[in-house]
Amino acid sequence: MRPTSLRQHLTRAAMLTTFFAVLLSAGALLTYELVVYRQAGVTEMRTQADLITRSTAAAMELKDPRAAWENLYLLKQQPRIVAAAVYGPDGALIASHTTQPDAVNARIPANAAVWGPRFSGSMLEMTQPIERDGQRLGMLYLKARHDVWRRFSDFAMIVLAVSAVSLAAAFYLFVHLQRRITAPLEKMTEVARDVIGSHDWSLRAPATDYKDLDVLVDAFNRMLSECEVRTSELEREMVTRQGVEQELRHADHQKDVFLATLAHELRNPLSPMTSAVALLQMPAASVQARDKALVVLERQLRHIVRLVNDLLDASRVATGKLSLDRGRVDMGELLVIACEMAQPQARQQALQLELHRPADALFVEGDAVRLTQVFANLLSNACRYTPHGGRVDIALAAQAEWVVIAIEDTGIGVEPAMQERIFDLFEQADKTLQRGNTGLGVGLTLSRQIIELHGGTLSLHSEGLGKGSRFTVRLPRLLVDTLAPAPRAAPPSAALLRPLRILIADDNVDLSESFADMLSAHGHHVEVVHDGEAAVLAARRTVPDIALVDIGMPRLDGYGVARQLRADVRTQGMHLVAISGWGQDADRKAAIEAGFDHHLLKPVAPEDLAQLLGEAHRAFEASRPGELR
Repeated sequence: MRPTSLRQHLTRAAMLTTFFAVLLSAGALLTYELVVYRQAGVTEMRTQADLITRSTAAAMELKDPRAAWENLYLLKQQPRIVAAAVYGPDGALIASHTTQPDAVNARIPANAAVWGPRFSGSMLEMTQPIERDGQRLGMLYLKARHDVWRRFSDFAMIVLAVSAVSLAAAFYLFVHLQRRITAPLEKMTEVARDVIGSHDWSLRAPATDYKDLDVLVDAFNRMLSECEVRTSELEREMVTRQGVEQELRHADHQKDVFLATLAHELRNPLSPMTSAVALLQMPAASVQARDKALVVLERQLRHIVRLVNDLLDASRVATGKLSLDRGRVDMGELLVIACEMAQPQARQQALQLELHRPADALFVEGDAVRLTQVFANLLSNACRYTPHGGRVDIALAAQAEWVVIAIEDTGIGVEPAMQERIFDLFEQADKTLQRGNTGLGVGLTLSRQIIELHGGTLSLHSEGLGKGSRFTVRLPRLLVDTLAPAPRAAPPSAALLRPLRILIADDNVDLSESFADMLSAHGHHVEVVHDGEAAVLAARRTVPDIALVDIGMPRLDGYGVARQLRADVRTQGMHLVAISGWGQDADRKAAIEAGFDHHLLKPVAPEDLAQLLGEAHRAFEASRPGELR
């Protein structure tokens, strides 16, 4: 079924309603006119009958048919009466009169019968008694022609004409008014079409002159406003989600790249370490070869530790858990140390590494270890990405309230599009295989974050590929000597300590046995166990001076071991050291709360272990003087 418009529906409904109203009115008028006109004809006929019966009563008393006929003959003056008759008391015809004797309508009944006025076709018939003084003398019969139907048809034509004119006028007026009423609706429809076609939610329907329609228009415009707001929110959310999705894809790609790079970076030191171990296992190897293998093992092990520490530091900075041990730092001396650390790499590539610094010392407030880590990383990158025979210059200068360090090289340079992204995690300027070991891509990220923790900035400038790079570090200058450098006591050697009773608890057999061999070589008494319950039993049995306890052990973890030993009167004074691969602040806090005195992060540096043994030795001397002499 083909849909129709609202205007057509309204027009059809209005015209049908008007038509039926006019039809009912015309029918009522015609019916009323018919009834009234028929009643008028009957009344006129009765009047004529009364006149004739009065004038004929005397003739009937005298039984004079001639007089009766003469009275009837007077009806010829009434053209509508076509027949009349007088009957006697016995019903016999006495006198009659017809205007057309041969016409069917002028026929007179042979006998008198009493009936009221009746219409038959175009004729009206009636009878009326002839009486005098209450005595019935006879019966009068009248038959007249009437024009009720003619007048009815004429009136009907008039009514139809008036109705047609009324319907036409009503149609004209309704269409005119309808346009004023439906125009706002059409405007709303037009606006709706435009919104759907152009997706422009700022369009609005105009106001109207009608209060009721204004309510609808206002609701429609409010709906458009709400749709505009919701659409804007959805568009922003879609843009945000697309951005997040793109970032997630980039992060996922970076994760894959990082894992592949990590595997590569770990395999690189593992290969020479494997070769060095194989060389040490060869009986025919010379002393020089064995010493060289040990140097390789130590160097590659430090490289692995540096990789792991960089990852841990990047994680700490990202989570806001990296803390700084602030003090007064002489940037000139710090850069000298950083250059010494980079010198072997520079010599290997025949690079000219020069430091330019002013005669006066420049100080900053910061963490010397972390700052050394930053500049060692920047110099390492400069040496790595500078071709053989190139140059690396380090310039230290003061600018008002800032200390500025510029590291400039003649290396491969960085393209402009990469100069900001290079500080993102796992990003590398040169990922080609020709560059060899390029690292994990966390060094620059970590360096910038450490510098920002010091309130400074780290930026890069390069004219492009093949034109070198310049990294600039700006740190707040310490103008007044308010912080004194913290003195660092040289850690005691494990070999210079008196013998101690040491308990090692670790499920890593290789680690625990190597610790035991190293400490036993220095004269200490060492016992090794490989689970938590065995550690508690051994400590209660021998009461060692110090216990090195791994956190993640079977049967009972290191926290449980510490709690049980601190709860026992015999072992509560022991020196407890937690050794773990987990080095977050929360891990250190959990170890201290469990009862440990220290928390060491694997792999444990020998100097850190020697320092802890020295503290345990001093604590032992304080509690039991004379026993170690």
